[in-house]
Amino acid sequence: MLKLFKKEHQTIHPIPIQIPYHIMVSLQEYYNKFDTWQTPDFSEKCPICGGVDCATFLGYYVRAAICPQTGFYVSDLPILRYLCHDKGEVRVCDHVTFSLLPHKLVPFRRLPLNFMVEAVWIKISRSLSFTKAVDAIEGELNHLSDVADCISISAIMSWQRLILSALAQFLPSNIEMASNSHYDQLQDASDLKVFIEILINHQSPNCNHPIRGPDAFAWDFYQQSGGFDQNAVFLFGRASQHKK
Repeated sequence: MLKLFKKEHQTIHPIPIQIPYHIMVSLQEYYNKFDTWQTPDFSEKCPICGGVDCATFLGYYVRAAICPQTGFYVSDLPILRYLCHDKGEVRVCDHVTFSLLPHKLVPFRRLPLNFMVEAVWIKISRSLSFTKAVDAIEGELNHLSDVADCISISAIMSWQRLILSALAQFLPSNIEMASNSHYDQLQDASDLKVFIEILINHQSPNCNHPIRGPDAFAWDFYQQSGGFDQNAVFLFGRASQHKK
């Protein structure tokens, strides 16, 4: 059963494990409708211990979220949080709470995955210098003024490292999410350009509400690598449960 809640349910508790959450809407719509958002029900199986009627809605915490492409910027995007009562037989981690991170976001980053990938694509596909890439990204992808400083040379380098790290994780995974020809290209050269092309063109076949692009690729990778049943890892970024 789903239940409604209000923003006064904000709580402060130890850092939870993070699970991707397919919100089926934009970040802005998720934020605007949050006061009447229906919380997912985990009564059949707790993501932490596998117990029945174990995980209960605990509240939420807030974090910043910035999408220069859509002009969306908030400092208090709510993230749903649940408490495990340890009724199951097998625990996937030592945490006692878990949170649902909207699938458009990357752990511990303010910018959506799609924006970061598209920004790096502008630089890589056009063979631009970092300085010219900043100008191009500002001109084509940014519709914000007061947080435009999030687009910089160091930021682009950070986004590029994020994608390279994901590629290094994807290659040995043996998860079939690319064509044989693309996979061969990636194996031979670890080609960042080819990988970004795959990310941008990917369409998820496994969602009730279809998604495409980097969001879809990250979502499918998480699901195909086991989902929370096997304590899967995010392809982009390191969730709290995997930080040391």
